[in-house]
Amino acid sequence: MSQTIAPTGVSPPPSITLARSLSTGTDELSGMGPFDLYKEQMDNGNTEAKVDAMKRLPVVAFALGSAKMQSELLPYLKTTALQQPPIEDELLVLMAKQMETFVPALLNDPKEIMELVPIVERLGSIEETVVRNQAVALMNHLCGSLIKSAPLDPALVSPLVSMSKRLVGADWFTAKVSAAGMLPELYNLTKHADLPYLYKELCVDETPMVRRAAAQHLGKLLKALGSKEKANELIPVLQQLARDEQDSVRMLAVASMADVGDVYCSSPEWTKEFILPLLKDASTDLSWRVRHNLSKVFGGVAQSLGFQGKAKFVNDQSLVMACFVSLLADVEAEVRAAAVAHFATMVHWGGSDLFVNHLLPLLPALADDVVMEVRSKCALAIMESSEGGTLEDTLIVQSFGPLIESFLQDEFQEVQLQVLGNLHKLSHLLHGMNGVVSSILNMSKATNWRVRRGVAKLLPHLAEARGLDFFANVLMEPAWLVLLLDPVACVRIACVEGMSVLVKVAGQEWMSQQIMPQHVRIYNHAETGSYLIRITILQAHAETAKAVQENPGSGGSLWMDCVNHILKGMEDKVANVRMVAAQGLAKVVTADEPDQRAVIESQIIPALEKQLADETDMDCQAACTEALEAAQSK
Repeated sequence: MSQTIAPTGVSPPPSITLARSLSTGTDELSGMGPFDLYKEQMDNGNTEAKVDAMKRLPVVAFALGSAKMQSELLPYLKTTALQQPPIEDELLVLMAKQMETFVPALLNDPKEIMELVPIVERLGSIEETVVRNQAVALMNHLCGSLIKSAPLDPALVSPLVSMSKRLVGADWFTAKVSAAGMLPELYNLTKHADLPYLYKELCVDETPMVRRAAAQHLGKLLKALGSKEKANELIPVLQQLARDEQDSVRMLAVASMADVGDVYCSSPEWTKEFILPLLKDASTDLSWRVRHNLSKVFGGVAQSLGFQGKAKFVNDQSLVMACFVSLLADVEAEVRAAAVAHFATMVHWGGSDLFVNHLLPLLPALADDVVMEVRSKCALAIMESSEGGTLEDTLIVQSFGPLIESFLQDEFQEVQLQVLGNLHKLSHLLHGMNGVVSSILNMSKATNWRVRRGVAKLLPHLAEARGLDFFANVLMEPAWLVLLLDPVACVRIACVEGMSVLVKVAGQEWMSQQIMPQHVRIYNHAETGSYLIRITILQAHAETAKAVQENPGSGGSLWMDCVNHILKGMEDKVANVRMVAAQGLAKVVTADEPDQRAVIESQIIPALEKQLADETDMDCQAACTEALEAAQSK
């Protein structure tokens, strides 16, 4: 097979460790092949040298090729993995991790892949947790490759089932924990009827560590089963785990319900009977950790019930929403914060009526929560809830307007930024939120630059929402032009990026009359001052010209005015300004309009060629070259 699939990022650079670990001479070393070199380092080196060798395992395998790797390297690795006492845990972790690169690049036939199973079984029984976790990841990776060849030959299914039985029936808990992580993928691959019964044994094991592992992966097995008839066998153990005496087991069992996905959405009667009671009990569990874990996955669990959009289950939807409300009002801040993250999901899941009846009364308390994280996530949640058309515009303005205003005045910038970063999605509603607009105007003078950047991004959308006269008379002088001259580059760039929105909203004539004179005035004033301001204005000109190109046929001289000012920047005494001017021209030379192409051919290209010939700065030369290449590519 082709050896062009080289493992990227898995081989460390040559190191002194390799040289120090070898006792052989230079002449003998030059005649050693990759596998002999690997064995020499593994057999005779210290721990550091062995780690260095194991990191190079994929390189050795790819150098040997598929055939030699199977005949020489795999038997050696199998012997290494099975030896007693076991080698260092660090080496075993690396072995499992690096062997993932073998499949499917070097081993793609099912029989070849099965050669790795004994190694996986051994690593899955090791006492060290990180080794077992990597063994589980390796086994699941192998299953993902084997399933492409499904249905498997029964001769290959039998060893996998036998391995599962040995792991589940092991005397020590370590192998059983690994089995819990492997069985869902093994069942998805083999569909063997014995595997769910093996999993049931893990669910009722007397060792809490085994029950925890079983609870953690039970949802994945239920998803793999795919039918309520098969799942009925495991529902009793799910109920038992969800009511286990150990809260560490209950919390994992509750969280696993989200892994089921939408497999059983077509059977809402079944989920109502078996899953809904578990959801209800977990939402009022005495252990805050159980409630916290449920809060983190609540949206996924609710969607997996299949109640949405079915009139027959309106009361059940209301019960689910009541459970969610209890988590939102939990005494533990961690639970509230995790639940609020699913607020928007539950709004869209339940619809407008359930929002008004259950969630809306709770919003003021969440918006005024003493914990900043809860307020921050609540701010993001109400912005996301406003999208999608679930809630009517009037309800959004009435319900969310005062809260948004409150969030914008919060003492923590993280809360303010959640609103500022998403408020453009509600720009069409800002005409009804006067208090919000006033708050935004005040925040243009905030001490935190991230807040000012958020305001700068939002101002063009305010022009769209409140009209051009409002922008020119209220926002231009105290906010827009101040932020355009901000000492922080990210704030200035936010204004530059907003030019495309302004062009689209205002049109060329308004831009020529209102914005361009201000920009020209600032540029002329900065000719003897800061070159950074000149760079910002040139970037704004380039962004404006590019936006005009994307709206052809709108008439006006705005594009030509921008180009003339950028060409003027090519003569600046500061190299950085000339470079930015050339970069700006690279954006405008792609224009397609005949009049614009004529200007490009007659003015821009000659100016770039002249500048390239006279320029002494390397960065400026590179920018001019890129602009010329962009022009010639059209």
